[in-house]
Amino acid sequence: MSTNRQLIGRRQFLVTSSAALAAAAVVPKLFAGEVVAAKRLAVGFARIDDAASVMAAASIPAADGAFIGRGARVSISGVSGVPADPRNRRVVELLVNYSYLDGADRREAPYRAWACNRQSACQGAPVSFNVPVDEVQKISISVGVEQGDRQPGAPVSRRRIASESAAQDEGLPVALTLLSGEGVKLVRGFYVIVPLFDSDGEPRWSRYHIEQVDGRWTLRDDGQQTAPFEHFVIRIDYAKA
Repeated sequence: MSTNRQLIGRRQFLVTSSAALAAAAVVPKLFAGEVVAAKRLAVGFARIDDAASVMAAASIPAADGAFIGRGARVSISGVSGVPADPRNRRVVELLVNYSYLDGADRREAPYRAWACNRQSACQGAPVSFNVPVDEVQKISISVGVEQGDRQPGAPVSRRRIASESAAQDEGLPVALTLLSGEGVKLVRGFYVIVPLFDSDGEPRWSRYHIEQVDGRWTLRDDGQQTAPFEHFVIRIDYAKA
């Protein structure tokens, strides 16, 4: 009996010690503001031909089956709403994942449509490219973000943050789809993609409209100010008339 009590006590000590060490390793970083993790993406939408007022993309009533046979033309000019100090930038890339068959297996090949970092200049020129929709009936997009100390001059970890259920080297995913019950419905228009960090809430989309500023589509409020959070505006149309 004495031996059992000593064994149980030792186990409790090891568990308690391990938890204390883990907390000591993590808590100071949290208080120092070092850990910045994007958990999900908020997606807004504006039609091409209705003065570009923005709503939640979840409100799109139905997908547009006309993309079948035509494919999609995707246009992106970079990220807007970035901090004044580039060392505080969090969004670093946008990938479009092309689906292909490898024998009997379907795989995805990522295409880096836009990229940036905290040390050098970002990709500046707008890009447009076609994405086939026929086989998988969706456009698969991933947004890569950095984590690290956001204080100016502090060292930066270059690991991208994945969604809670994804591997760490994957981006935060969103699917624009023709299929029911999966992702955001695919139609012609502007999609606004916003990574949400920490306790960020979804933007109040009704406050914003889409406007082109210095060659880049961006969210602007009624006071003509750019939205104060990092965001992509992606224009999607038919690839074939």
